[in-house]
Amino acid sequence: MSGPRPVSVILADDHHIVRRGLAALLQMSGRYQVVDEACDGEEALHCAQRTQADLIILDLSMPRMNGLETLRRLSHHLPRMKKLVLSMYDDTAFVVQALRGGADGYILKHAMEDELFRALDAILQGERYIGVAIDLEEMDAQMATFAELLTPREREILQLIAEGHTANEIAQILCISPHTANRHRANILQKMGARNQVELVRLAAERGLVILKQPPQRS
Repeated sequence: MSGPRPVSVILADDHHIVRRGLAALLQMSGRYQVVDEACDGEEALHCAQRTQADLIILDLSMPRMNGLETLRRLSHHLPRMKKLVLSMYDDTAFVVQALRGGADGYILKHAMEDELFRALDAILQGERYIGVAIDLEEMDAQMATFAELLTPREREILQLIAEGHTANEIAQILCISPHTANRHRANILQKMGARNQVELVRLAAERGLVILKQPPQRS
C-alpha cells in the first residue's frame, strides 16, 4: 500500500541558490514534492494557477511583482493554498503586511534550517506560524491599529515608484497613460500624507508597503 500523497510545493524566490537549498531540505523530508519554481511574483502567480499546489514558499523581495502583492493576489484567486513567507526582513511592518495579505506563516531566511518544518507543520494544520525572532507584541499592536490605505493598483504603482521608475516608465510597464500614472501618484501622495516622492518612499518603507532592494539598516 502506498503512503500518503506528498504535499505539493511551489518555491518563489529570485535567488536560484535559495530555491536549491529549499528544494534539498524538502526532498530530504520525504513529505514534500516541489512541483514548480518561480523567480518573480508574476511567474509565481502563473505557477500557482497552473499547478494548484498545496503550498507556496515565497520571498518578499522579488522583481516585477513583490511578495506582498503576490500574496494578496494568491489569496484572492487561490484562497485555499497555504502560503509561507521566507524573508530576510524582520521588521514587524513587513510581517503585518504579509499576514494581512494572506500569509499563513512568516520565518526568516537565516533561521530556515531550524524553523522551516515547524512552520510547515503548523500552517498545514491550520495554524499561524511566526518566526521566533519576530517581536510578537509589536506585531499584534500594529495589526490592531493598521488601516488599509491604498487600492491594489496604487500599491503596485507605489512599489514601482520606490524602485525609481518615472511616470512614463510606470505607464509603459502597466499599459496605462502617463496622465493616469501621474493621477495615481498624486492620490498616493495625498493618502500617505507625503510632501514629495522622497518622503513618500521613506514612509512607505517604514510602514512595510514597499520592498526596497536592500533591507533597512539597523542602528
